[in-house]
Amino acid sequence: MRVVEFLRLLDEGVRLRVRFVVESGVVLQFTVQLEWFSEDEWIGLIRYDTAHDFAHCDTMHPYQPTTKTRLPVAEYGDALTFAIEDLSVNWQRYRRRYVEWMNRR
Repeated sequence: MRVVEFLRLLDEGVRLRVRFVVESGVVLQFTVQLEWFSEDEWIGLIRYDTAHDFAHCDTMHPYQPTTKTRLPVAEYGDALTFAIEDLSVNWQRYRRRYVEWMNRR
């Protein structure tokens, strides 16, 4: 079993945190989180993971509970690839939405 962890800087103050466990080429678990540096701390905006024994997306909100959406995939490897691609391409939209939510209060 091998654990792989890395950070990918997407822009100044925006990063992707990736961690996955693989054995014999099969992904056993993963976490991919989009993080934004604001007010001296890293804030999680969107997280894809396999906690609770199923692949899902957690959407964090500054003032409401996190929402969980199940991913319609059978293989964790496919979900991991999807998560990295989605967050790498759509990070600006997710950050903008989070900032809008923060400003509503």
